[in-house]
Amino acid sequence: MANTVEDVAPSARRGPRASKATRWRAGVLILVHLLVAIHIGHWLSTGSTVSPFEPSESMDFAKNSIVNTGLVFFAVTIASTLLLGRWFCGWACHLVALQDLSRALLIKIGLRPRPLRSRWMGLVPMIAAGYMFFWPLIYRVWIGDSLAVRGTHFVSDGEEFWSTFTTSWLMAGGTFLVCGFVVVYFLGAKGFCTYACPYGGVFGVVDRVSPGRIRVTDACVQCGHCTLSCTSNVDVSREVHDYGMVVDPGCMKCMDCVSVCPENALHFGFGKPAVLAKAVREKRRPAKRLPRVEEAVGLSSFAFAYLAYRGYRQEKDFLLSLGLAALFAFASVLLVRLVRRSDVAVPGFSLKRGGRLRPVAWLFAGGTLVLGAFAVPYGVLPAVALVRADSAWRTLDEARSRTEATGSVEGMSAEERAAAATLLSSAILVHERSQPLTQVNTERVVWGSILARDPEPLAAVLEDVLASERASAEFKFDASQVFLQIGRPEMAEDAARRVLDEFPGHGRSVGFLVQALGSRGQIDEAEALVREAISARPDDPIVLFAQATLRSARGDVSGAVEDLQRVVAINPLNGEARDQLWRMLNTLRRSDEAVAVLRAGLELEGAPPEWRAHLAQVLLLAGKRDEALVEARALAAGDQDDPRMLQVATAILRQLGETAEADAVARRAAALGDASSMKR
Repeated sequence: MANTVEDVAPSARRGPRASKATRWRAGVLILVHLLVAIHIGHWLSTGSTVSPFEPSESMDFAKNSIVNTGLVFFAVTIASTLLLGRWFCGWACHLVALQDLSRALLIKIGLRPRPLRSRWMGLVPMIAAGYMFFWPLIYRVWIGDSLAVRGTHFVSDGEEFWSTFTTSWLMAGGTFLVCGFVVVYFLGAKGFCTYACPYGGVFGVVDRVSPGRIRVTDACVQCGHCTLSCTSNVDVSREVHDYGMVVDPGCMKCMDCVSVCPENALHFGFGKPAVLAKAVREKRRPAKRLPRVEEAVGLSSFAFAYLAYRGYRQEKDFLLSLGLAALFAFASVLLVRLVRRSDVAVPGFSLKRGGRLRPVAWLFAGGTLVLGAFAVPYGVLPAVALVRADSAWRTLDEARSRTEATGSVEGMSAEERAAAATLLSSAILVHERSQPLTQVNTERVVWGSILARDPEPLAAVLEDVLASERASAEFKFDASQVFLQIGRPEMAEDAARRVLDEFPGHGRSVGFLVQALGSRGQIDEAEALVREAISARPDDPIVLFAQATLRSARGDVSGAVEDLQRVVAINPLNGEARDQLWRMLNTLRRSDEAVAVLRAGLELEGAPPEWRAHLAQVLLLAGKRDEALVEARALAAGDQDDPRMLQVATAILRQLGETAEADAVARRAAALGDASSMKR
């Protein structure tokens, strides 16, 4: 191959031409974002949609053996990577699109990002992927948990669609800013992919065995245009010189290098995978990597920063935590450079020149050190407390079950008492030092207080939850119900009223207060509460159910029926409302409507067999003997393991005069009853 300017073809002496592949890729990425917007729009308009097409959702399988859309999507992309190489990152990832846009805008204002050449920090994506997807499986095998599939989750309803994403719009904005512009500025183009992205870690490993690669022909003149055009920081020119193909797993098959090659020497093709690649000629020296001391400082600083963020945010905003940890690692490397080198710069700024620190360097160094010092009490210590709380929580599994069953904390072992004290102190520290407040940690404070017999901290923690501006209505209501566990019903009612003040018409709060007021005979106050709730949330099924209960208590059965009909129309799976509705309709001698309600209920998945028994009885009372006989026989045939239902079927068959058939069903019921007694 040619090595001098004279040997290089004239077309290669000019700078790289614009890549046509970039425009195609931009169009594809725009289409991807449009599809994401359509997906979210469908959820907003209907309240239900396909569960997220997000690789992180695969964690639900690793932790709970639940198969969801994210797992299927991730599996398909991994399978395609086995054939085509790491294409998904370049052509379908929203964060790659963000980083490419950030790089283009920075270049436009005269700031050209330079890559951080770290070998050790390049291990972070694989470590993060192992932590997300493989460690939960290993841990479950270790504790003896079955890895068999336990269920599926392909449709998300209501707020659960958004539940696994970032906790607030502020954090979402921070994620895009940090993982886009800031990371690209400090770590170079695709800096997040190279030093943080767990999905990239998976795709990079799979890419090593893929036959699909960028390959070279003998037409290559080593002009270097391919390397200059690569936004993934791959030294394409060196790799095709050494191996005849690109072996770097950072290659995202964006095809820019192929498009800009003046000799058309590069192409995407199939052949030997990277893992089997051997040098075809003497290797050229690779780009200079970080010195060992900087590698060590960078990796240890990354671990420190991630641990601190995990403690402060309690594993929320995972991608943002990785991005911030990578930035802190870079800042720590710069601190080392400020000490060891005479000249240090970042794009657009000189921090040290000729051995003299610039004022901006003092600000930078001071800010980094202050941030590191702040991270210890508000990050590292809560992270340690989280680990201690996890361990204590597992130790107290049996004690919690025993306490729930007996209502007493007597009989705890010395180990359990020590674990309860650890759980309480650790959960309190997490509560005081971390953001946001979480239901998991609040539950641990509650149980720690109960098992350690120390209720003092509990009221303060619950008050913090109720006063929080970010806690959801459901979180706050759950906190209000804790007061019932500690024997303070008046505080539970006061807390539920506070939830209503902040979230007018909140159904569960209304239902709880109506029940409490009704038990004391304060019907007028309960009705006033429901009227206010109805005006705020006229279609809330819990509020409508509460109104139906009050109307029934007043003797307005027809009005209660109307409310219950609306509840069932809004939420067909509300079994309690459906059960009361058919009973009231039957009381009003509207048996045809009662039958329709029961038949509709029986079509739902998981419908209780009692409804078929009720349907047979309603039909019998309405004089519809043939239809009642059909339902009685279906009841007898449909639930072979429940002697109660067989006994009901027996009674109905006797009333219908089917004595022989009733006797046969009765014998089966008796046999099942005897078998059940023997098992006990």
